[in-house]
Amino acid sequence: MSELRLGLFGAGLIGREHAQYAQQAQGVELVAVADPTDAAKQLSAELGARHYNDYASLLEAGEVDAVIVALPNAMHADAAVAAIDRDVAVLVEKPIADTLEQASRIVDASERRGVPVLVGHQRRYAPDVAAAKKFIESGGIGEIVAVSLMSTWRKPDEYFDIEWRRRRGGGPVLINLIHDIDVIRYLAGEIDTVTALGSSKVRGFEVPETVGAVLEFANGAIGTAMLSDAAASPWNWDLMGYGAYFPTTPGDAYFISGTEASIALPSLTVFRHEGGNHWQLPFTKQTIDRVEVNPYITQLEHLVRVVQQGEAPVISARDGYNTLAVATAIDEAHASRQVTRVKR
Repeated sequence: MSELRLGLFGAGLIGREHAQYAQQAQGVELVAVADPTDAAKQLSAELGARHYNDYASLLEAGEVDAVIVALPNAMHADAAVAAIDRDVAVLVEKPIADTLEQASRIVDASERRGVPVLVGHQRRYAPDVAAAKKFIESGGIGEIVAVSLMSTWRKPDEYFDIEWRRRRGGGPVLINLIHDIDVIRYLAGEIDTVTALGSSKVRGFEVPETVGAVLEFANGAIGTAMLSDAAASPWNWDLMGYGAYFPTTPGDAYFISGTEASIALPSLTVFRHEGGNHWQLPFTKQTIDRVEVNPYITQLEHLVRVVQQGEAPVISARDGYNTLAVATAIDEAHASRQVTRVKR
């Protein structure tokens, strides 16, 4: 089978990441890059890919089977729909779009034309998440009753030199916490309502840098989420060994408690009472097995199978919409200080 001819929209931080992993993924050839910057021209030359100033010109050339949309959030919908309208499959970076209205455009176009869209929540392919999914679905922890996640770190000041990261449509809920939301949806089920508080006391941006949220799941479980990109803290998934450009600081960030046992990720440590289900009994401790893979490379190889073999996307446009719906509900709940229903 021939290699998937891949185009890249955007050669910024995440775009360069995708370009790096495209060189390592099986069955992928990065043939074109669309980005007007000199840095993108240099990257294209280094990769032996053709360079275009804009994605419309790249699509017009008709040389790609699929594209990665790695543009600012507000540009996702226009770029993805342009590709879909040319029957070109899409891997769109998270969030699927900056608003639910724009995300709906992608969902509608994909389903109307039958062109697959894969949303870039690469953590679903990560060894810990894949193993936990299988373990939980097998009944390993019983019925899920409580979930807690931490997503706290300190971004440098220069990160915010790019204006859209400081504005609505950006901010750490849509840029970062949305990954954690997607993992928790995947492992624990759909979220019905959220309540949230937020603060911008450190930087004063219009989007909060610190957010605490309470999540009500459709299955009756309750969750909490703690987010801050102004905290000198190691308690986030990206520092646990799978982040593309972060140091490894082993620890756990996700905690899922069930009626029979509890599991922590990414260590995959399982705790259950010894000899019965009673709070006064000692715990046994187990670490479940994982298959080590690079989630970014696995995601690209999955894209090949989606396009060439008709495999169902691990996270489709509609699924990506539902993850975005939780993130936007958190933003709305923070602004209104009211319980907010998720618009799935």
